[in-house]
Amino acid sequence: MSGVRRRDVVLGVLLVSAAVAGLLSSSGSPARILVARKIITMDPTRPEATAVGIDDRGRIVAVGSLDEVRAKEGARDLVVDRSFENDVLVPGFIDPHVHPTLAATILNLDIVSAMEWTTPKGRTKPVRGREQYLERLRELDRERPAGEWLMTWGYHAPYHGTLSRRDLDEISTARPIFVWQRSVHEMYFNGAALEALGMTKASFDAHENADWEDGHLWEAGALELGSPMIGKITSPLRYLEGLAMMSEVFHRGGLTTLAEQGFPQVNAFAEKWLLRFEMWRSGAPYRFALVPNAMFLFRSEGSSVAAERAAATLLDDSTDSLRVVKHAKYYADGAIFSQLMQMTEPYLDGHHGEWMMTPEEQADVLATFWKAGWNPHVHVNGDAGLDVVLDQIAAQQEAAPAPGRRVVMEHYGYARDDQHERLARLGVDVSNNAYYTHELAPIYAEHGLGPERAADISPLGGLARAGVPISFHSDFPMAPAEPLTLMWVAVNRIGSDGRVWGDDQRLDVELALRAVTFEAARSVGLEDEIGSIEEGKRADFTVLEDDPYEVEPERLREIGIRGTILDGRANLRANGAP
Repeated sequence: MSGVRRRDVVLGVLLVSAAVAGLLSSSGSPARILVARKIITMDPTRPEATAVGIDDRGRIVAVGSLDEVRAKEGARDLVVDRSFENDVLVPGFIDPHVHPTLAATILNLDIVSAMEWTTPKGRTKPVRGREQYLERLRELDRERPAGEWLMTWGYHAPYHGTLSRRDLDEISTARPIFVWQRSVHEMYFNGAALEALGMTKASFDAHENADWEDGHLWEAGALELGSPMIGKITSPLRYLEGLAMMSEVFHRGGLTTLAEQGFPQVNAFAEKWLLRFEMWRSGAPYRFALVPNAMFLFRSEGSSVAAERAAATLLDDSTDSLRVVKHAKYYADGAIFSQLMQMTEPYLDGHHGEWMMTPEEQADVLATFWKAGWNPHVHVNGDAGLDVVLDQIAAQQEAAPAPGRRVVMEHYGYARDDQHERLARLGVDVSNNAYYTHELAPIYAEHGLGPERAADISPLGGLARAGVPISFHSDFPMAPAEPLTLMWVAVNRIGSDGRVWGDDQRLDVELALRAVTFEAARSVGLEDEIGSIEEGKRADFTVLEDDPYEVEPERLREIGIRGTILDGRANLRANGAP
């Protein structure tokens, strides 16, 4: 079969699959009442209930006690579903910042990380120290058939020491080896991989974010020179297998809605249709919102005006389960996992960080998308990067006031108290990766930031005191796609070393639960549909075995998740599922 014909067949299958998915999603169910041991609503007017009425469209029509819901429904003879009478229902968990393309890619690689990861393949063993890291690569090399690539993800220099092409060549000069750094903002290759991909010394030497001797690409270098490697690890079959594993991971975490922050990553058509195919294949136990990637479009289209037009066309191709929202994300400084976030006070070795987009590019993109009515999301991690971003936001608010415009800082790895207060004055929200504290505070206290700044990574307490709305995200696969784990970190501030880091930056359980429900919905403009259990909203629930308010805070991440309910449709996990 020719390449063109094969492509047409694949596209045909995807189109039919999407049509079937649309038919399935439109089917109704009998009106009924769900009864639970406790229903935590996140609605301040009625924080708790024990029954919820659901209509045949999967919408909530009444909340209260069983008697109250029956009375509200009048004389209708409703079915009472007691399947959850021993469980606790909370609004369906929401992760407003994930990357399905990265998830599908990384889940199919060998994970060699300083942290334990549980995936559909099993549970990984943490690897720390330079020699232990290199020995794990040697083990994987010995397990591989001759000629097969060795491709790993999870390398992190503070935990694993330095890495170079020479190290990888010592493992094998015949087998191509690729190492994707923990943040995916950096790549490392051995000589065989560079040769197999057709990479050249001239192209590396011409780029400021590339080092030929070390076989190393970072930030813009990884984006611009690393495309041949991205093409290899996203081959169609590998990618589809990875998407299937992604669905399992999301369902295990109790998630009902996710948002991709920065769509597309590589190819809009392929990413959207393959995600639709996976949602059909898996029975869509979740829905997606897509936030257009203003940086990607700016660079691919050649100007901010063309980027905005391209983003606007994405809005036309939305469905109920895969929706493009009028929010747009662009990037300021570098990754916290690469210690390239822009810091006012330098890192311990004297460097300050890097930009993913220059301040001039950021200002151009923000102005164009602001004028066109978009809600901006900004990838920003360091306090120096944040100063630049907030100056630009303030300038737009002054030049073109837009009451009600949602502005969200994504990640917010390290910031100062005066910046929290400035966010509150400007009406800016924060979507934070609370997991940073657990993984990074212990090692960054020794490498990069020092103990005082490391204790303030993910400064949630300061944000709360300033009155800034806070949501949590995993940035999966930068953190586990487990809202209960994010809550556990935020409430306890326990690092991977078992110590508490930044006691004054803790959140209470109420704010932490809001951060993965109502505030997560609000960050992507969906709070009128999801995020709390109220009349008129979607019947999206996560089914918990224990009450987050009653368990010891240290046990939050141990709460069992029976499954989810999406638009009134139960998606329970098999007994004993990990």
